[in-house]
Amino acid sequence: MNQNYIKVIFGIKIKKLREESGLSLKELSAKSRISLSYLNEIENGKKYPNPDKITQLANAFEVTYDQLVTLKVNKELTPIANFLNLDFINDELLETFGIDKTALLSILLNAPLKVSAFINAVLEIGRNYQFEAKHFYFLCLRAYQELNENYFDEIEEAVDKLRDEHFGEHAANLSSAMYQHLLEKEFGYKLNATDFKNYATLKNLRSVFIPEHKLLLYNSKLTEQQKLFLFAKEIGFEELQLKKRPYTTSWLKVESFDHVINNFKASYFAQALHIEREALTDDLENFFKQHKFRSSVILNLLEKYNSSPEMLFTRITNLLPKVFGISEVFFIRYSSKEAERNLKEISKEMHLMKTTSNLDYARVEQSFRREITRVVVRYLNEELESKETVKTAAFISQSPSGNEYLTISILMPMPELNNKNNSVTIGFVLTDAVKKKINFISDTKFKSTELQQYFDTRRKASKTEVTKPETESIHEEYEKLRKDTIEHFITKSPN
Repeated sequence: MNQNYIKVIFGIKIKKLREESGLSLKELSAKSRISLSYLNEIENGKKYPNPDKITQLANAFEVTYDQLVTLKVNKELTPIANFLNLDFINDELLETFGIDKTALLSILLNAPLKVSAFINAVLEIGRNYQFEAKHFYFLCLRAYQELNENYFDEIEEAVDKLRDEHFGEHAANLSSAMYQHLLEKEFGYKLNATDFKNYATLKNLRSVFIPEHKLLLYNSKLTEQQKLFLFAKEIGFEELQLKKRPYTTSWLKVESFDHVINNFKASYFAQALHIEREALTDDLENFFKQHKFRSSVILNLLEKYNSSPEMLFTRITNLLPKVFGISEVFFIRYSSKEAERNLKEISKEMHLMKTTSNLDYARVEQSFRREITRVVVRYLNEELESKETVKTAAFISQSPSGNEYLTISILMPMPELNNKNNSVTIGFVLTDAVKKKINFISDTKFKSTELQQYFDTRRKASKTEVTKPETESIHEEYEKLRKDTIEHFITKSPN
């Protein structure tokens, strides 16, 4: 049972009884012999009184003790009670978004009928669309990124501090071996490569973390770039002191908003640690100064930073709003181990909008951004002939709202994890101010590419299908591995 729920429901009942009795807080304080300040905290859902104080309140209202402590509420408050009892409504979530709990409760208490009707409608919509708690968490994360323009000073500062303290003059050439050394020596980790041969359903996971022994088992097929991100992310969990976290990559179970946001913070830390802010800023400025778009520039950046496409593009989305004033940005990743599911499910996305109040604008733009991405990735995958394993392309398109977008995509298969359909795409709105910063968009050849013709003829044929991933058997296998590992450590420990 959600403890917040218990305190809040009790507070709602006390306030309702007080108002029905025509008592002020001061009068109830005198009648119940409970301090005014404590009563105020009870009504605001901050305190749950001990049995003696509950008895005093029951006597003051001339009701039974059981009537006060029961969690049952009348019909008009049932939707509010259901809302407050949701696992994902907690103090951590409210604190993340700067929502004052007292103010929220005040709204709930002062207009219970209207709020109940609204909450009931929202919950009904959620049920109709099979909306799960994890969907809510990730929506909250996207909103959190948008509110902060996907840039977080406190994490950047933590990265700068760690880089100076532990890497110094080697900070420009960081390797997975250097990260591994730091994890083992500074944070007491044990790192082992494995093929998960005894755990078949785990074989395509990148890593499994056994918290009881700080043991990180990582897939022996991982590339250097994948190990870089994985190890740097573990450093992020430790350096930022993030206790609630996922134990596998990919996710098996989304337990709370804390897990989601902490995973995001550790990932942000990893990208910021490996791709230094000032260096990438200089590179992007030089890229935008070019009079012709060249895919080779993107490939050179991947090589320079020894980075995966996802890490590079995600890091770029941190800097575009903060450094370059490019505020309407999106990032989309398509990744599927099954070719027939490619471009049918988005594995990661982020959208920054100039306004969140116009929901219709946001819906149209997000839909168009997904449409751009599907078409350009299909073009890379099926149409673009290239001798390179990594394919890149960029073009300009116009949304139904009249926005011009510059979109850049990378298609890079990951055969080491049996994934042949992995792509990342970033894009942003070309306002008049942004156009002045990017020289190559004036190139007439760039504006009349084969890709843009392909986009015009194929965009309407693109459709989205959602496929629910099956993780139940993987979760069971992870629990088996975790149990076996713990037992192994126990049998090896001296008596």
